Amino acid sequence: MIGSSYKKDISKQGVIVLNKAASFVSDRYRLLFAKIDLISRKEDKKVIAITSAVKGEGKTTTSSNLAVIAARDFGKRVLIIDGDYKNPSLAIRFGVKGSLGLLNVISGECDLTQGLTTGPVENLSLLTMGRQVRRGESELAIKGNAHIWTENGIQKILKEARLSFDYIWIDAPPILPLFDMSVISEAVDGIVLVVKTGVTPEAVLSQAVKTLGSNKIIGSVLNCAKTSWKYGYGQYKYKYDH
Repeated sequence: MIGSSYKKDISKQGVIVLNKAASFVSDRYRLLFAKIDLISRKEDKKVIAITSAVKGEGKTTTSSNLAVIAARDFGKRVLIIDGDYKNPSLAIRFGVKGSLGLLNVISGECDLTQGLTTGPVENLSLLTMGRQVRRGESELAIKGNAHIWTENGIQKILKEARLSFDYIWIDAPPILPLFDMSVISEAVDGIVLVVKTGVTPEAVLSQAVKTLGSNKIIGSVLNCAKTSWKYGYGQYKYKYDH
């Protein structure tokens, strides 16, 4: 039995596809997921990290909306994990309060099933960052992203999750300037890189790609791109390139 349940209206939290299922934006996310799904099934990729070169490029928006689309519209059993210790956003995005999560599972405070929260649509589960473990109980309280991902516990979590889910999306930390993405790259099957148009300098993007290496990169999402399409919704326009 999953430990917590989704209870809050999240219409203003950025998971646009929940409230605009018949919109242009939802269609773009469906197309994006369909392309990722085609590549992933062909190459047997199940655990996928979604990241960006720097903060603020839309990786959490992308991962949250993709998770809903995959579960609701494609019937996939989906788990989305908040993997960004320094800037956990998944609980806020989905309106989850006071639940157990990743930190609590890693520390042994609860098992994976107890740490999960049911999502707002069928087939979707969330593993938020959870309640921070007290310093006396675990070093996780004072360590950062790298420590979480070098923990043996995260490998056990992903191994167990592979048995129950079709896709495990990880809202990963941005690659630059401080975090070594290689520790997450080793734990996942594939990586999707989110790039915000007109914001990310080419040199920064090149460095991020170099840090990741090309063997794990499935593709990229071009966020806030100007298009010639008549219909759109605010700043959310996506293009998938492989």
